[in-house]
Amino acid sequence: MGFSGGLDSTVLLHLLVACQIPVHALHIHHGLNTDAEAWLAHCKAFAESLDVPFTAVQVTVDRKDGGLEQGARRARYQAFSQVMSEGDQILLGHHADDQTETFLLRLMRGAGVLGLASMSESRLIGDDKYLLRPLLKAERKELEQWAEAYGLDWIEDDSNADETLERNFLRHRVVPLLNQRWGVNRQIARAAENLRESADLLSELALADLDALDLKEERLGESLALPLFFNLSERRQKNLIRQWVLCQGGQPPESSHLNQALCQVAYAGEEAQLEVNLGGRVVRRFRDRLYLTPRLPPFANNTDKSWTWDGCSDLALPGGSILHPVPGWPASEYRVCYRKGGERAHPINRPRSQTIKKLLQEEALEPWLRDRVPLVFLGDSLVAVAGLFSCKADCHIPDEPPGWRFLD
Repeated sequence: MGFSGGLDSTVLLHLLVACQIPVHALHIHHGLNTDAEAWLAHCKAFAESLDVPFTAVQVTVDRKDGGLEQGARRARYQAFSQVMSEGDQILLGHHADDQTETFLLRLMRGAGVLGLASMSESRLIGDDKYLLRPLLKAERKELEQWAEAYGLDWIEDDSNADETLERNFLRHRVVPLLNQRWGVNRQIARAAENLRESADLLSELALADLDALDLKEERLGESLALPLFFNLSERRQKNLIRQWVLCQGGQPPESSHLNQALCQVAYAGEEAQLEVNLGGRVVRRFRDRLYLTPRLPPFANNTDKSWTWDGCSDLALPGGSILHPVPGWPASEYRVCYRKGGERAHPINRPRSQTIKKLLQEEALEPWLRDRVPLVFLGDSLVAVAGLFSCKADCHIPDEPPGWRFLD
């Protein structure tokens, strides 16, 4: 479980131990507060007092793209995913007051159905890993009562009193006023549950649409048939792309960004170098296919470099790709490099040589991958363009070229 040492996670850890549920306390050290080391020591001591295994993970917070709060959140969730194994569950101490604040924050930012559904009690993170929030229907005052009844000490983050922060302003000024008139936690919890059902229905519709649009796994990311995509209404197009981004592990894209992406997709030509960043993924168009891919790692200054490959084992290459062997490929000392421009190749299944540029076009390799395709040499002879074709050579070379794929 995520253990910050605050009231909610302290009560949750105590509850889990009281219920004899095996648990491992995970403390994320953001390094953002001058008291961070003291908090770490407090958390470790409390976990040890309960005979609970304890691990601390230090993270670096990227303040770009969403600010400090979002950066810290991303860093936490990345740390959770990295330390978890398949089948593990991570428990967090979010409670009903947190849900109310999240709902109101997103409402003020103009969120749609998915955003207003707020936090779910359970969701999948990664492959076969689950995030659970068992206290989501409990109010903060109930957690305080439990902590006081058992004499639990917890950390009070002094930044929680800073009302220049939006969440704190809601907590101290807005929510108490709403509670004077309505039981706001209960009402918002009900609204969030209703919106969660609507969001789930939209997700089901998007997944059904994806299945009907000739969805294919590509060397990098996935693609679907554009003519079929254009047959959908604009609302269903937006819904589909939003869900597609989420399925690939991206963040929910804002509606305005979705509108811009759809506009560019609709008016881009078949050969246009369309590239739209959306929720941490990239929307691209090539010929009659729409692609959604991860962001490609930087790939500068690699044209003058080469790497030695034995033909028998995987070779990690710059830019996030891997060259891997195929059955029958002879072991030897190969040289692997990238295009500089002007190279020619003679594919085994063709009568003559052509420029590699022309061959890549004819092979319909996506334009954003053409500078990254590995060329495999034996001595001075080009013997394969990885993942595409083997070349005629003086030595025996199998028809099937070495494999080439990108890391997830």
